[in-house]
Amino acid sequence: MPVKEIFPMRNDFLQGADKGICTCIALVWARKTLLKGSGLDSYSELGLDDHTMNAQMAKLRKLDNQPAEQCELVGLKPDGPDTTIRSIDDVINKTKASASGVAIFWTQTHTMGYRYASKEKEFFDNEKGLYRAELTDDLKKKMTDIISPNGPVIGLRLLKLPS
Repeated sequence: MPVKEIFPMRNDFLQGADKGICTCIALVWARKTLLKGSGLDSYSELGLDDHTMNAQMAKLRKLDNQPAEQCELVGLKPDGPDTTIRSIDDVINKTKASASGVAIFWTQTHTMGYRYASKEKEFFDNEKGLYRAELTDDLKKKMTDIISPNGPVIGLRLLKLPS
């Protein structure tokens, strides 16, 4: 199965000089994905409208250096400390090795999500959409094409639901 766009998105929200809702919506996507136990099939499954997430992002942005508190606000827990990464391969391999198979990751200016399951991989970017593929290499190429303009990936947070 080649890469399939599940639903398109765009991020047209600003908060002062800062752009949008990427961390908030990536965390919401991760939570909904973990609760469902599989990939989402529509934007409506996120369950929050963009304006609500824009308001939540104003609070989450202040907690960028407090991952546990940031995750708690959306009903998640970090599965270990935030990790410095250097490549999309790091995103894929570290998420694959995790218990949940779900993570958020970021460049200097943008946060996205990744899900690994044996027959289904997903890349979530609120500026482009949700993408799904069976083969890692297919999705990695799509991720590279989309992420490259944002600069290198630099951080990763593995996620889980609270016990």
